[in-house]
Amino acid sequence: MPFANFVKICSSRTSLLLLMVLGQTVVMGFAWGFTGEILLIDVVALPDHIVSLINKYPTELTLIVTLISTILSTIASMSLSRAIKGALWHHLSGPITLFELRTAIALSKLTWVTLQRRYLKLSVFALAVYAAVTLLNSSWTTLLLPTPVLWPVEMYGTELDLGSVAFANQLSTDLNNMQANSAQEPGFETINTLIHLSGVAAVDIPGVPTDSLSMFSFNGVSYNHSTGGILPAVEDYAGSSNPPGPAVGLAFSGGKVPVNTSFKWGHFGSDEGLLREYGAVQQGVTANVTCQPIDHGQNSFTVVPSAVTQGPNITFLTWDAVANCSGNLNAELYFTAGNTSGQMDNVTQGFLPIVVCPDPTSTTFNPNKFDIFMSGWYKYSFLSTVVCEVIPYLTTVNVTYVGDVVSVDPYGTSPAFTSSPNLPLSQYIATVIAYQAGINQGMASNAIGDFLTAYGNNNLSVMYSELEDYWRGITEFASTQLRSGYTASGVPSNMTRSTNGTMYVITYGWQSRAYTYSFLLVAFTLIWGTTVFAAGYTLVQEKKYPSDPSFDFSDPIDLIIATSGGRLEPDLCEGDKNKVDDITVRFEDVPDKVGSVISKRLVTLPKST
Repeated sequence: MPFANFVKICSSRTSLLLLMVLGQTVVMGFAWGFTGEILLIDVVALPDHIVSLINKYPTELTLIVTLISTILSTIASMSLSRAIKGALWHHLSGPITLFELRTAIALSKLTWVTLQRRYLKLSVFALAVYAAVTLLNSSWTTLLLPTPVLWPVEMYGTELDLGSVAFANQLSTDLNNMQANSAQEPGFETINTLIHLSGVAAVDIPGVPTDSLSMFSFNGVSYNHSTGGILPAVEDYAGSSNPPGPAVGLAFSGGKVPVNTSFKWGHFGSDEGLLREYGAVQQGVTANVTCQPIDHGQNSFTVVPSAVTQGPNITFLTWDAVANCSGNLNAELYFTAGNTSGQMDNVTQGFLPIVVCPDPTSTTFNPNKFDIFMSGWYKYSFLSTVVCEVIPYLTTVNVTYVGDVVSVDPYGTSPAFTSSPNLPLSQYIATVIAYQAGINQGMASNAIGDFLTAYGNNNLSVMYSELEDYWRGITEFASTQLRSGYTASGVPSNMTRSTNGTMYVITYGWQSRAYTYSFLLVAFTLIWGTTVFAAGYTLVQEKKYPSDPSFDFSDPIDLIIATSGGRLEPDLCEGDKNKVDDITVRFEDVPDKVGSVISKRLVTLPKST
């Protein structure tokens, strides 16, 4: 019967050995292929539905992997043991020493022997096989068990290029439009308070934890310290999802800003993973700001009341603040309230006039730099006349997106910003700063002055540093607000620049660890190679000298019977105990009365043999 024949074939020693070698080879091929894929592509990530199960049932995952590892290692161990036993049986048919017999028994049972200097190679080989088999289960577990991995996925896309000629021309046209002021009004009203907060968030205050003041939010996006003049390049961090409507360009006051970023997922597809972090190289805008006492040889700053309105218990004053920066003039009007004589309280009230020079709308405005003049009065009198030089420029920044917070780290500058096409951008930044300077001053206090009073009025160098950070933060925020407005309506191709970066997906899978996986492959290959070699030797010898299936030299009972029928006792009793391992022995057949082999016996051989 076909099935009976199949069972007979499979139950034969040769067929069973071939089947075990084939199974071992298949398992070895899987190990090499899987490890090769990990080393080749660096990260093998599991699908999200499997990751979800792993995250939910971590103990069950370990159990399943351990069971699979145990099965694979058991198959490998059984194949190795059977192959070695068959090969050694044919080897034991000739003269061998007792140490070689001991080693053969140890190898067939996959145990180890004590290292002997006289048989060093054989001892080391037996120890290596034992170590490989012992580590087999843990090796498979190490290879198969998925662990948290950081999977890098390449990002690429485009963004608005604030340094492009096309954008500079468009911004210049919009700023010079007769309705420019009315168009900007909604945007400026919305960012009224945000401008001051953007400056405060950018300040590093000595002795104050950075977390308390360093976070700044705009349009649903949280920035660490400052916006850096960038717009988020990641959809998850894009902020508001509300449509901006017609309020775009200079009129932008908030709303959804599209993101043009794509990912190179490779052959694993787009997986969410457990957590995502992003890093991108983008274009930013910042400024070098230097604040120092006024140089009266080149500049002047005068603040005088130009009109007085007397009330019954209060006096309203109109002030003319005039700045002269190297011959260029600009002036601002300020309004304050004092007592009946027009004086403000030196303890509770203050006046801090601020003027940007030159006038951002004048033909003498320099796009490369402009000055901010400041002078404290009354409770802000600790701040004498100060001039902050602002040099805005384009910069290349590293942007990280982690934990719903965007952090910007500048690392390069673009010399293109100093060219004439960027004049409108400098003008816009200066206009925003001038606007902020005006709204900061109330009738009896100033937002900047109060900030300096709280965090820096005891140290001039600290105060200057805080002012530098403050105006730099406003410069960067103004650029982000402008970039948002002109991106909200879509960016023409002649105004774009490329962006790139990496998304890091934290998920479960396997990540390339060359040294670890190389060690595992060495262990797997050693066992597989030994199995194949031993099995091949066994199959060749079986054709020449069929083995006796009734005797198992690794079986203690069979070995006791064979030893008792031999002539070992005189050599063991009279010989040197330290040289017992050197005794040469051989297995001989024990025939019955009709000549049939019924058992084996172990006999000693003369030393000359």
